[in-house]
Amino acid sequence: MRLELKSRDLTRVGLSNAADPCWELASSVRLLLDEEVAFGWWRRRVRGRLPESFPVLRWLYGPGEVPEFLLPAGGDLASGLATVLGTPPDRLRAALAALPEPHGLPPWAAALRSGSDAALSRLVQALREYFMVALAPHWDTVRARVEVDRQARIQALADGGVDGLLATLRPVLRWEPPYLVTGVASPGTPRRTAGVLLVPTYFAVQPWIVPGSAGPVRLGYPAAAEDSRVRRARHATPRALAALLGPTRAAAMVLAAAGCSTSDLAARLGVTPSAASKHMSVLRAAGLIASHRNRNTVRHSLTPLGMALVDGAST
Repeated sequence: MRLELKSRDLTRVGLSNAADPCWELASSVRLLLDEEVAFGWWRRRVRGRLPESFPVLRWLYGPGEVPEFLLPAGGDLASGLATVLGTPPDRLRAALAALPEPHGLPPWAAALRSGSDAALSRLVQALREYFMVALAPHWDTVRARVEVDRQARIQALADGGVDGLLATLRPVLRWEPPYLVTGVASPGTPRRTAGVLLVPTYFAVQPWIVPGSAGPVRLGYPAAAEDSRVRRARHATPRALAALLGPTRAAAMVLAAAGCSTSDLAARLGVTPSAASKHMSVLRAAGLIASHRNRNTVRHSLTPLGMALVDGAST
């Protein structure tokens, strides 16, 4: 896939405001169909709890483009489902015309394909049931991961402009001006856009797009995973230090030993920047770290007391 972004389009590159429930729902259903190596732990927990209506979701979110009416722009779950419920019958019929016949599915699936309001209401109920079983128990994690990704992209935009932002999307996307490329570049005609709205998605394993009927293309991509340095920091954190401070603050101490900014710390710990800032405030009040502002960035390092604590716990 190649998206062509000309100069005027670059002024319309944006970032979603938060984790998108409808986008996460679509991505997670596809995970249950594809048997990807990623998220095996989640599939094992969810499979035995799926609602009876799940086969209809499997039909709707199968291979190919997800019907656009199932991915309303932004908002929380309630507003997203309300938008889905308000889909006009003619748009509903057009969106589902390309799907295969719903053989073996409940009668309301065929009625949905015919534009039935009652079937649409049943679909919204099915979406809500699935969300509560499959996504709600993990939603705090989803929101935190997406927010970490968002903050990293916002910082890249502040530091390097739109070019800097798009460059950070590697390896899942490559910015080769004027093209944003995923996978092997195709010699075919690139898809023209009127800008792009980037949608970091926890349950995504590859990028995918929803063409905007009027306005920017929406481009979902995998939200940045936990930095490998965090895993090393967690494993390297002395057990005595973790017992004293808790695992997150102990890992923060180990990371601060090499110096880090608040946004770095948040990304590496897999928490929001505000949570990282609170952790550092507690450690600073205890005299374990020192913080220094340089323009818009706050960097943290260990005080002599903090170094002594980390070193002592490591012996």
